[in-house]
Amino acid sequence: MGGAGPALGLTRGGRPAPSVVDMPATTSTATSGAVLSRIGSPEILLGAVAPFVSYQVATWLGASELAALSGGAVFPLAGIALGFARRRRFDVISATSLAAIVVGLGGALLLHSARFLLVKDSLVSATIGLAFLGSLLAARPLIFVIGRARSPERAAVFDARWADPAFRRALRVMTAVWGGVLLAEAATRVALSLAIAPGALLAVSPLLTLVFLGAVGLWTVRRRRLLKETP
Repeated sequence: MGGAGPALGLTRGGRPAPSVVDMPATTSTATSGAVLSRIGSPEILLGAVAPFVSYQVATWLGASELAALSGGAVFPLAGIALGFARRRRFDVISATSLAAIVVGLGGALLLHSARFLLVKDSLVSATIGLAFLGSLLAARPLIFVIGRARSPERAAVFDARWADPAFRRALRVMTAVWGGVLLAEAATRVALSLAIAPGALLAVSPLLTLVFLGAVGLWTVRRRRLLKETP
């Protein structure tokens, strides 16, 4: 009986394990938590509000678009540094954002293109989105890996539930949807960079992430409810 805990839906501590219909909501929280946790934090002021304000001030003082945008990149860097100081580690989002800023600045200065710097955030979304979709070719999708890594107890639960076809299908579908949404967000930002002024894109760009993540979050909640109603 001692080795039958996970198979009977119990964790190693003897508590009931989350059901298959509960797990997608849990894994979606793990996936989006690193992004959504920044909303309302000082990092959002440095990463979104400050660049917009500095751009407006710099262009009003006569700076070129490229110079104004390059100067504004200092604030997201400060936000990443602040996040590291608070958490004492770089998470995936911070590391990808740092790489995007470096590539964006380098490419913009090399090509003398302000628009190249404007779409640097798309590098973050596209990289993560491709990682999600690419993981569908692996034995286990990325959402499974993220959810499993949260704690040893959760790892045991995920390993036990992986034998359930419904659980595997739910995580693969969720991985595909999150990957597709992140790529769509990146593509939308690139398209907008060709259609609207840089100042307007700076104002709209942070909202894109909220809109797309909000939509996929609502979809996740709805899917969880439908799974619960399925006999």
